[in-house]
Amino acid sequence: MRITALLTATAILLCAQGSRAHGILPDEIPMAAGTALRDPGALASVSLAFTGGWSPSRLSLATDSAVFLEIQNRSEDWHLFALGDPVALRDQQLIHRLMPDLRKDYPNTRLSEPGTTVILPWRFDRTGTFSLRCVRAAHQNRSSTLTILVSPAR
Repeated sequence: MRITALLTATAILLCAQGSRAHGILPDEIPMAAGTALRDPGALASVSLAFTGGWSPSRLSLATDSAVFLEIQNRSEDWHLFALGDPVALRDQQLIHRLMPDLRKDYPNTRLSEPGTTVILPWRFDRTGTFSLRCVRAAHQNRSSTLTILVSPAR
């Protein structure tokens, strides 16, 4: 009886994901700074460059803007760029202080080797001020932050 209930619940979860789902994970993952998009289709690109500082240093977007954040790592070191609000980034920094060699992408992060460009598809569906910065243990509190201001659409 338990196995039947477990199999039924699993089947319902899988069917509820929709036809574009990737296994059990949804195509859209709500996060602290908006929604990570797994299969976004065509989006506008916002080009960002990191050389130890950000260019541009600030980004302003309207609520519900969906974009590819195109992050160019022009530095000579690898980074784990994370997008979030202060609480989410504090928690991710703690994880990386505890496991300094962790080099893994999460829905709101991108691992970037020197000279590479990484893409973070994102929908900014929450108003507020968010940050993009490196959460690598060796770079915490030394790496500059890109401020992203998300305002209500006009």
